[in-house]
Amino acid sequence: MGIHFITWIRMMIPLELIPYLVEMTGQSDRVGLIAQLVRTLHKFTAASSVRFFDLHQKALKEAQPGQLQLDYVLYEPLCPKSLGIPLDDFPELDRVIRQASSHSIPFVTVEANQREHIIFTRIEGSRVKSLLHMETPKLNATDEMTACMFWSMYLNLERTIRAKDQDPLTGLLNRRSFDETIATILDAVNQTSEVNRLSGAGACLAVFDIDHFKRVNDTFGHAIGDEVLILFARQMERMFRVADILYRFGGEEFLVILLDVDATKARAALERFRESIAIHHFPQVDRVTVSIGFVMVNNKDFPSDLIEKADKALYFSKENGRNQVHGFDDLVREGLMADIVHNTNDEIEVWN
Repeated sequence: MGIHFITWIRMMIPLELIPYLVEMTGQSDRVGLIAQLVRTLHKFTAASSVRFFDLHQKALKEAQPGQLQLDYVLYEPLCPKSLGIPLDDFPELDRVIRQASSHSIPFVTVEANQREHIIFTRIEGSRVKSLLHMETPKLNATDEMTACMFWSMYLNLERTIRAKDQDPLTGLLNRRSFDETIATILDAVNQTSEVNRLSGAGACLAVFDIDHFKRVNDTFGHAIGDEVLILFARQMERMFRVADILYRFGGEEFLVILLDVDATKARAALERFRESIAIHHFPQVDRVTVSIGFVMVNNKDFPSDLIEKADKALYFSKENGRNQVHGFDDLVREGLMADIVHNTNDEIEVWN
Protein backbone atom coordinates (compact mmCIF):
# COMPACT_ATOMS: atom_id res chain seq x y z
CA MET A 1 0.00 0.00 0.00
CA GLY A 2 2.77 2.41 0.98
CA ILE A 3 4.78 1.69 -2.19
CA HIS A 4 1.73 2.18 -4.41
CA PHE A 5 0.95 5.48 -2.68
CA ILE A 6 4.51 6.75 -3.22
CA THR A 7 4.34 5.69 -6.88
CA TRP A 8 1.06 7.60 -7.27
CA ILE A 9 2.59 10.71 -5.68
CA ARG A 10 5.53 10.51 -8.10
CA MET A 11 3.16 10.23 -11.06
CA MET A 12 1.01 13.15 -9.94
CA ILE A 13 3.72 15.50 -8.65
CA PRO A 14 7.10 15.96 -10.37
CA LEU A 15 9.96 14.97 -8.06
CA GLU A 16 11.60 18.38 -8.30
CA LEU A 17 8.50 19.96 -6.74
CA ILE A 18 8.50 17.80 -3.62
CA PRO A 19 11.27 19.69 -1.72
CA TYR A 20 9.33 22.92 -2.31
CA LEU A 21 6.13 21.32 -1.00
CA VAL A 22 8.04 20.24 2.10
CA GLU A 23 9.48 23.75 2.49
CA MET A 24 5.98 25.26 2.26
CA THR A 25 4.62 23.02 5.01
CA GLY A 26 7.58 23.90 7.24
CA GLN A 27 6.79 27.63 7.36
CA SER A 28 5.49 28.85 10.71
CA ASP A 29 4.85 32.53 9.89
CA ARG A 30 2.81 34.17 7.15
CA VAL A 31 5.58 36.24 5.55
CA GLY A 32 7.83 33.19 5.27
CA LEU A 33 4.95 31.26 3.72
CA ILE A 34 4.30 34.01 1.16
CA ALA A 35 8.00 34.21 0.30
CA GLN A 36 8.16 30.46 -0.33
CA LEU A 37 5.01 30.59 -2.48
CA VAL A 38 6.39 33.40 -4.67
CA ARG A 39 9.82 31.77 -4.89
CA THR A 40 8.32 28.43 -5.97
CA LEU A 41 6.06 29.89 -8.66
CA HIS A 42 8.95 31.94 -10.05
CA LYS A 43 10.98 28.75 -10.40
CA PHE A 44 8.38 26.31 -11.73
CA THR A 45 6.22 28.45 -14.02
CA ALA A 46 6.92 30.65 -17.03
CA ALA A 47 5.55 33.70 -15.23
CA SER A 48 7.69 36.79 -15.76
CA SER A 49 6.29 38.37 -12.59
CA VAL A 50 4.82 36.86 -9.42
CA ARG A 51 3.60 39.31 -6.76
CA PHE A 52 1.55 38.89 -3.61
CA PHE A 53 -0.65 41.72 -2.34
CA ASP A 54 -2.82 42.37 0.67
CA LEU A 55 -5.76 44.67 0.01
CA HIS A 56 -6.42 47.40 2.57
CA GLN A 57 -9.31 49.84 2.80
CA LYS A 58 -7.77 53.13 3.89
CA ALA A 59 -9.12 56.49 5.01
CA LEU A 60 -7.66 59.15 2.72
CA LYS A 61 -9.20 62.33 4.07
CA GLU A 62 -12.33 63.84 5.53
CA ALA A 63 -14.79 64.37 2.70
CA GLN A 64 -16.98 66.32 5.11
CA PRO A 65 -17.14 66.60 8.91
CA GLY A 66 -17.57 63.16 10.43
CA GLN A 67 -17.13 61.29 7.12
CA LEU A 68 -13.93 59.81 5.77
CA GLN A 69 -13.28 59.24 2.09
CA LEU A 70 -12.20 55.62 1.69
CA ASP A 71 -10.19 53.93 -1.01
CA TYR A 72 -8.24 50.73 -1.51
CA VAL A 73 -4.47 50.35 -1.52
CA LEU A 74 -2.29 47.33 -2.21
CA TYR A 75 0.43 46.33 0.21
CA GLU A 76 3.20 43.80 -0.46
CA PRO A 77 4.11 41.87 2.72
CA LEU A 78 7.47 41.01 1.12
CA CYS A 79 8.26 44.73 0.76
CA PRO A 80 7.57 46.09 4.28
CA LYS A 81 8.96 49.54 3.41
CA SER A 82 6.06 50.06 1.00
CA LEU A 83 3.34 52.27 2.47
CA GLY A 84 0.69 51.29 -0.06
CA ILE A 85 0.30 51.09 -3.83
CA PRO A 86 -2.77 52.76 -5.39
CA LEU A 87 -5.12 50.22 -6.90
CA ASP A 88 -5.24 52.41 -10.02
CA ASP A 89 -1.72 51.18 -10.81
CA PHE A 90 -3.16 47.71 -11.52
CA PRO A 91 -6.41 48.12 -13.51
CA GLU A 92 -6.56 44.37 -14.16
CA LEU A 93 -6.70 43.76 -10.38
CA ASP A 94 -9.25 46.52 -9.89
CA ARG A 95 -11.75 44.77 -12.18
CA VAL A 96 -11.35 41.50 -10.32
CA ILE A 97 -11.71 43.10 -6.88
CA ARG A 98 -14.89 44.99 -7.82
CA GLN A 99 -16.50 41.68 -8.82
CA ALA A 100 -15.24 39.73 -5.82
CA SER A 101 -18.61 38.55 -4.55
CA SER A 102 -19.30 36.69 -7.82
CA HIS A 103 -16.11 34.60 -7.71
CA SER A 104 -16.83 30.88 -7.68
CA ILE A 105 -13.68 29.67 -9.44
CA PRO A 106 -10.15 29.31 -8.05
CA PHE A 107 -8.61 32.02 -10.23
CA VAL A 108 -9.36 34.62 -12.88
CA THR A 109 -7.43 35.30 -16.07
CA VAL A 110 -7.36 38.74 -17.64
CA GLU A 111 -5.67 39.72 -20.90
CA ALA A 112 -4.02 43.14 -20.91
CA ASN A 113 -1.13 44.62 -22.91
CA GLN A 114 -0.79 41.37 -24.91
CA ARG A 115 -0.05 39.39 -21.76
CA GLU A 116 -2.01 37.02 -19.55
CA HIS A 117 -2.64 38.04 -15.95
CA ILE A 118 -3.55 35.17 -13.62
CA ILE A 119 -5.13 36.37 -10.39
CA PHE A 120 -5.84 34.23 -7.34
CA THR A 121 -7.86 35.79 -4.51
CA ARG A 122 -8.47 35.05 -0.85
CA ILE A 123 -11.96 36.25 0.03
CA GLU A 124 -13.51 36.74 3.46
CA GLY A 125 -17.25 37.26 3.25
CA SER A 126 -17.57 39.19 -0.01
CA ARG A 127 -14.32 41.13 0.33
CA VAL A 128 -10.97 40.34 -1.26
CA LYS A 129 -8.27 40.29 1.42
CA SER A 130 -5.23 39.03 -0.53
CA LEU A 131 -4.22 38.49 -4.14
CA LEU A 132 -1.59 36.50 -5.98
CA HIS A 133 -0.82 38.18 -9.32
CA MET A 134 1.09 36.28 -12.01
CA GLU A 135 1.97 37.86 -15.33
CA THR A 136 2.94 35.58 -18.21
CA PRO A 137 3.29 35.84 -22.01
CA LYS A 138 0.92 32.89 -22.48
CA LEU A 139 -1.01 30.71 -20.05
CA ASN A 140 -0.39 26.96 -20.29
CA ALA A 141 -2.06 24.02 -18.56
CA THR A 142 1.04 22.91 -16.62
CA ASP A 143 1.64 26.33 -15.11
CA GLU A 144 -2.05 26.59 -14.30
CA MET A 145 -2.02 23.26 -12.44
CA THR A 146 1.18 24.12 -10.56
CA ALA A 147 -0.11 27.54 -9.51
CA CYS A 148 -3.46 26.09 -8.40
CA MET A 149 -1.76 23.42 -6.31
CA PHE A 150 0.55 25.82 -4.48
CA TRP A 151 -2.16 28.45 -4.00
CA SER A 152 -4.46 25.84 -2.44
CA MET A 153 -1.66 24.75 -0.15
CA TYR A 154 -0.96 28.36 0.77
CA LEU A 155 -4.61 28.96 1.72
CA ASN A 156 -4.68 25.89 3.98
CA LEU A 157 -1.41 26.73 5.72
CA GLU A 158 -2.22 30.44 6.04
CA ARG A 159 -5.54 29.55 7.69
CA THR A 160 -3.65 27.55 10.32
CA ILE A 161 -1.18 30.40 10.95
CA ARG A 162 -4.02 32.93 11.24
CA ALA A 163 -5.81 30.78 13.79
CA LYS A 164 -2.70 30.93 15.96
CA ASP A 165 -1.77 34.59 15.50
CA GLN A 166 -5.05 36.44 15.00
CA ASP A 167 -7.69 37.62 17.41
CA PRO A 168 -10.81 35.67 16.33
CA LEU A 169 -13.21 38.58 16.90
CA THR A 170 -11.45 41.51 15.20
CA GLY A 171 -8.96 39.82 12.88
CA LEU A 172 -6.09 41.90 14.30
CA LEU A 173 -2.97 40.22 15.62
CA ASN A 174 -3.33 38.84 19.14
CA ARG A 175 -1.33 39.04 22.37
CA ARG A 176 0.37 35.71 21.66
CA SER A 177 1.62 37.02 18.32
CA PHE A 178 2.92 40.16 20.02
CA ASP A 179 4.79 38.19 22.69
CA GLU A 180 6.35 35.90 20.08
CA THR A 181 7.50 38.61 17.67
CA ILE A 182 8.11 41.77 19.69
CA ALA A 183 11.80 41.05 20.29
CA THR A 184 12.38 40.53 16.55
CA ILE A 185 10.40 43.66 15.69
CA LEU A 186 12.30 45.79 18.19
CA ASP A 187 15.64 44.44 17.00
CA ALA A 188 14.77 45.45 13.42
CA VAL A 189 13.50 48.81 14.64
CA ASN A 190 16.71 49.47 16.57
CA GLN A 191 18.84 48.65 13.54
CA THR A 192 16.76 51.00 11.40
CA SER A 193 16.89 53.68 14.08
CA GLU A 194 20.68 53.53 14.07
CA VAL A 195 20.61 54.32 10.36
CA ASN A 196 18.00 57.08 10.82
CA ARG A 197 19.21 58.49 14.14
CA LEU A 198 20.10 61.87 12.62
CA SER A 199 16.52 62.35 11.38
CA GLY A 200 15.05 61.21 14.69
CA ALA A 201 12.99 58.51 12.95
CA GLY A 202 12.19 55.46 15.00
CA ALA A 203 9.20 53.52 16.26
CA CYS A 204 6.39 54.17 18.68
CA LEU A 205 4.42 51.74 20.81
CA ALA A 206 0.91 52.96 21.71
CA VAL A 207 -1.80 51.38 23.86
CA PHE A 208 -5.51 52.17 23.39
CA ASP A 209 -8.38 51.63 25.81
CA ILE A 210 -12.02 52.29 24.86
CA ASP A 211 -13.49 54.58 27.50
CA HIS A 212 -16.38 53.27 29.65
CA PHE A 213 -16.55 50.04 27.65
CA LYS A 214 -18.07 48.15 30.60
CA ARG A 215 -20.96 50.60 30.45
CA VAL A 216 -21.49 49.66 26.78
CA ASN A 217 -21.70 45.96 27.66
CA ASP A 218 -23.95 46.57 30.66
CA THR A 219 -26.31 48.89 28.76
CA PHE A 220 -26.50 47.28 25.31
CA GLY A 221 -25.29 43.72 25.87
CA HIS A 222 -22.16 41.83 24.85
CA ALA A 223 -23.25 41.36 21.21
CA ILE A 224 -23.30 45.13 20.70
CA GLY A 225 -20.08 45.41 22.69
CA ASP A 226 -18.45 42.96 20.30
CA GLU A 227 -19.71 45.01 17.36
CA VAL A 228 -18.05 48.11 18.84
CA LEU A 229 -14.76 46.21 19.14
CA ILE A 230 -14.98 45.04 15.51
CA LEU A 231 -15.76 48.54 14.21
CA PHE A 232 -12.98 49.98 16.37
CA ALA A 233 -10.53 47.51 14.80
CA ARG A 234 -11.73 48.40 11.28
CA GLN A 235 -11.13 52.08 12.07
CA MET A 236 -7.59 51.22 13.18
CA GLU A 237 -6.97 49.52 9.84
CA ARG A 238 -8.29 52.53 7.95
CA MET A 239 -6.48 55.24 9.88
CA PHE A 240 -3.03 53.72 10.30
CA ARG A 241 -0.58 52.91 7.54
CA VAL A 242 -0.45 49.40 6.16
CA ALA A 243 3.14 49.00 7.43
CA ASP A 244 2.10 49.71 11.05
CA ILE A 245 1.39 46.66 13.22
CA LEU A 246 -2.00 46.39 14.91
CA TYR A 247 -2.97 44.19 17.87
CA ARG A 248 -5.91 43.48 20.10
CA PHE A 249 -4.58 42.67 23.54
CA GLY A 250 -7.90 41.50 24.93
CA GLY A 251 -11.10 43.08 26.17
CA GLU A 252 -11.21 46.72 25.09
CA GLU A 253 -7.41 47.15 24.97
CA PHE A 254 -5.57 47.50 21.65
CA LEU A 255 -1.97 48.23 20.70
CA VAL A 256 -0.17 49.58 17.65
CA ILE A 257 3.49 49.77 16.69
CA LEU A 258 4.05 52.79 14.44
CA LEU A 259 7.15 52.46 12.26
CA ASP A 260 9.53 55.10 10.93
CA VAL A 261 8.14 58.01 12.95
CA ASP A 262 9.45 60.60 15.38
CA ALA A 263 7.54 61.68 18.48
CA THR A 264 5.80 64.55 16.69
CA LYS A 265 4.55 62.39 13.83
CA ALA A 266 3.52 59.64 16.25
CA ARG A 267 1.46 62.03 18.37
CA ALA A 268 -0.18 63.52 15.26
CA ALA A 269 -1.16 60.06 13.96
CA LEU A 270 -2.56 59.04 17.35
CA GLU A 271 -4.50 62.29 17.68
CA ARG A 272 -6.02 61.78 14.23
CA PHE A 273 -7.13 58.32 15.26
CA ARG A 274 -8.55 59.53 18.57
CA GLU A 275 -10.54 62.21 16.75
CA SER A 276 -11.80 59.73 14.15
CA ILE A 277 -13.19 57.51 16.92
CA ALA A 278 -14.82 60.45 18.71
CA ILE A 279 -16.80 61.43 15.58
CA HIS A 280 -17.54 57.89 14.38
CA HIS A 281 -21.13 56.64 14.67
CA PHE A 282 -21.36 53.22 16.31
CA PRO A 283 -24.80 51.64 15.69
CA GLN A 284 -27.06 51.75 18.78
CA VAL A 285 -24.22 53.01 20.99
CA ASP A 286 -23.73 56.18 18.88
CA ARG A 287 -20.45 57.59 20.26
CA VAL A 288 -17.49 56.17 22.14
CA THR A 289 -14.09 57.68 22.91
CA VAL A 290 -10.63 56.24 23.35
CA SER A 291 -7.76 57.02 25.72
CA ILE A 292 -4.22 56.54 24.41
CA GLY A 293 -0.76 56.28 25.93
CA PHE A 294 2.43 55.93 23.93
CA VAL A 295 6.20 55.68 24.26
CA MET A 296 8.98 56.02 21.71
CA VAL A 297 11.01 52.86 21.28
CA ASN A 298 14.69 52.94 22.23
CA ASN A 299 17.37 50.29 22.40
CA LYS A 300 17.60 50.37 26.20
CA ASP A 301 14.12 49.17 27.15
CA PHE A 302 12.91 45.61 27.31
CA PRO A 303 9.48 44.91 25.72
CA SER A 304 7.93 44.72 29.19
CA ASP A 305 9.38 48.17 30.03
CA LEU A 306 7.88 49.68 26.88
CA ILE A 307 4.44 48.27 27.61
CA GLU A 308 4.63 49.46 31.21
CA LYS A 309 5.54 52.99 30.09
CA ALA A 310 2.78 53.12 27.48
CA ASP A 311 0.32 51.76 30.06
CA LYS A 312 1.29 54.44 32.58
CA ALA A 313 0.72 57.15 29.96
CA LEU A 314 -2.62 55.51 29.11
CA TYR A 315 -3.78 55.53 32.73
CA PHE A 316 -2.75 59.18 33.01
CA SER A 317 -5.06 59.88 30.05
CA LYS A 318 -7.91 57.98 31.67
CA GLU A 319 -7.43 59.54 35.11
CA ASN A 320 -7.33 63.07 33.72
CA GLY A 321 -10.54 63.18 31.71
CA ARG A 322 -10.26 60.38 29.11
CA ASN A 323 -10.43 60.89 25.33
CA GLN A 324 -6.80 62.07 25.40
CA VAL A 325 -3.37 61.15 24.03
CA HIS A 326 -0.32 61.31 26.32
CA GLY A 327 3.28 60.28 25.76
CA PHE A 328 5.29 58.79 28.60
CA ASP A 329 8.47 60.73 27.82
CA ASP A 330 6.56 64.02 27.75
CA LEU A 331 4.94 63.29 31.11
CA VAL A 332 8.35 62.52 32.66
CA ARG A 333 9.89 65.64 31.15
CA GLU A 334 7.05 67.78 32.54
CA GLY A 335 7.45 66.27 36.02
CA LEU A 336 4.01 64.63 35.93
CA MET A 337 5.35 61.09 36.14
CA ALA A 338 8.46 59.34 37.43
CA ASP A 339 10.69 57.56 34.95
CA ILE A 340 10.99 53.77 35.01
CA VAL A 341 14.57 52.65 35.51
CA HIS A 342 15.48 49.08 34.66
CA ASN A 343 17.26 47.40 37.57
CA THR A 344 20.34 45.73 36.11
CA ASN A 345 21.30 44.35 39.54
CA ASP A 346 18.63 41.70 39.14
CA GLU A 347 20.25 40.31 36.00
CA ILE A 348 22.39 37.17 36.14
CA GLU A 349 25.65 37.43 34.26
CA VAL A 350 27.41 34.33 32.97
CA TRP A 351 31.17 34.56 32.53
CA ASN A 352 33.25 32.27 30.37
